[in-house]
Amino acid sequence: MKVESSPSRLQFISYISLFVSIGFGIVGQLLMKHTMSNNQLDGFFTWQFIQQLVLALTIYSLGIVNWIFALRVVKLSIAYPLTSLNYVGILLGSYYFFDERVTWIRVVGVIMIFIGVLLVAIPFKNRRHLKGGAS
Repeated sequence: MKVESSPSRLQFISYISLFVSIGFGIVGQLLMKHTMSNNQLDGFFTWQFIQQLVLALTIYSLGIVNWIFALRVVKLSIAYPLTSLNYVGILLGSYYFFDERVTWIRVVGVIMIFIGVLLVAIPFKNRRHLKGGAS
């Protein structure tokens, strides 16, 4: 039994790592936007600017590290489409933090992307596996 639980635990941790990667990617992008559009900064390459940019890039890089860990177990054909959830996070973050205008057509587009991601990510048994298991 221990052998059986180990792969599922690793798979669970890999999916958590994947979603953490997506979260870090969203936060990193929003922080980069904040850094580049912050009116309080006197100019580029000031100490405050460099600190904020380093923070944004560090968080984004943590997303990349989690992505690498996730790919140990998660199939790329599932992991990569799930990164489309970045669209949802960026849309919401842009609206709430930067007062960007969100149109209905953009919301519908993001919902369609999200539904497409669900269709790719939700595991469906294919007929070969069902027939193979019944034989």
